[in-house]
Amino acid sequence: MDQRKEEMEAWLRDHTSFSAERLELASADASFRRYFRLWEQGKTWIVMDAPPELEPCEPFVRIGAYMQEHDINVPKIITYDLKRGFMILSDFGDVHYHDLLDGTDREDLYDLAISEILSFQCKLSDFAETLPSFDREWQLKELDIFREWCLPGIEKTEYEQVVAPLADAIESIPKSFMHRDFHCRNLLVPSPDSIGVIDFQGAMLGPVTYDLVSLLRDCYVENDEDWITEEVSSFQQALEQSRKSIPEMSDEDFLRWFDLTGLQRHLKCIGIFHRLKIRDGKESYLKDVPRVKKYVETVLDRYPELSGIQELYEQAQMLA
Repeated sequence: MDQRKEEMEAWLRDHTSFSAERLELASADASFRRYFRLWEQGKTWIVMDAPPELEPCEPFVRIGAYMQEHDINVPKIITYDLKRGFMILSDFGDVHYHDLLDGTDREDLYDLAISEILSFQCKLSDFAETLPSFDREWQLKELDIFREWCLPGIEKTEYEQVVAPLADAIESIPKSFMHRDFHCRNLLVPSPDSIGVIDFQGAMLGPVTYDLVSLLRDCYVENDEDWITEEVSSFQQALEQSRKSIPEMSDEDFLRWFDLTGLQRHLKCIGIFHRLKIRDGKESYLKDVPRVKKYVETVLDRYPELSGIQELYEQAQMLA
């Protein structure tokens, strides 16, 4: 029996103006959240199920309201119950970037998404200062996921000594609003030439290159490295023009920022994908591990000063 779904249906009937006559699972992600599609009077809505002890809804409400006020296209919140962990949202439909990036609109879609990152960093810069900081401590906590699930024989203290220079380098990168999971499965196309942004509740104050690397070196999409380098350079120029606080620098230095934030992210992702398989029995994510490993190896090969991380990486026990 699905107790949470039964509680959701009761909440819809007893505490909202909606019924629960037709309610079907729309998606579930790597967290404990689930999304159901609700049909009501010829229209559809999304009902979020977020167990409050595991996935608090308050950040979604607070961050989403600010993004919407500043013309970022996020789902409209119709009603919510923080205590129960239920929420009704407007429906962006089922067309994800992931479904379209092999088609003829690929370049336009990427241009749209990169413009959205620039909008985050220009429109939400003041708000970003109120968010948790993606600081050295947070980075090390995320990097430890890789150690825990892929390097079980390595002591935490030894591991942190090796990865600390990476966290230190990332800490020095200018920060702005960071969506934190800006990839093809969190971007929808509710109508032509529009982008719908979801899964923003984990937003932080973080490196200006983080969302870009999440998009261009997406865990779920293959992109050519030469094309990625060109896109990074174009983004750098746009960022320098739009934000005076970003110093002018060489393409190589900015690419290094991009590479280092990507390395931190992708080591974490490999660890999470292994945790999903080993702890949670969700093995579908393992098929994406080879792609993410290639990203990691590209960066490790590019920077000899990361040889300590390379040595540990080569000892990792990975399932794919």
